[in-house]
Amino acid sequence: MIDLYTFNTSNGHRASIILEECGLPYRVHKVDLAKGEQRAPEFLNINPAGAIPAIVDHDVPGGPLKLSQSGAIMLYAAEKTGRFLPTDPARRAQALQWLMLAVTDVARASTSIFLSSAVLPDKSPANVAYFEEQTLRYLRVAEARLAGRDFLADEL
Repeated sequence: MIDLYTFNTSNGHRASIILEECGLPYRVHKVDLAKGEQRAPEFLNINPAGAIPAIVDHDVPGGPLKLSQSGAIMLYAAEKTGRFLPTDPARRAQALQWLMLAVTDVARASTSIFLSSAVLPDKSPANVAYFEEQTLRYLRVAEARLAGRDFLADEL
């Protein structure tokens, strides 16, 4: 059984989606970021960086595995179940390229929209417009890749 520590964010959604799609049994533990629960000693024991998502996989030889970072959790679940990642190095690298686009470029740009429009004291319309364009640019790349195909990378 896997314990998933998460909140209603894109990073948190990534972790729950991959666990679900891989068919891995898991329990959800809400970590309320608005209440600062990510800084509680119990959670810091799971992820010292105090960020969600994080998992504890109890079904690991040698004891529980504590893992954080949505990309790492996605890779772990895919490798644990043999799903979503090709074994051929070239096809695997291609699949990882699209994963990294999502968890780095798209995530950074879309998070910056939220920060620039809702969180930071300087609500700069110019920053919001810039990050919106960056997000759309990356999404257009993915959309172009999907033209005439079902998946970004080759099928398994």
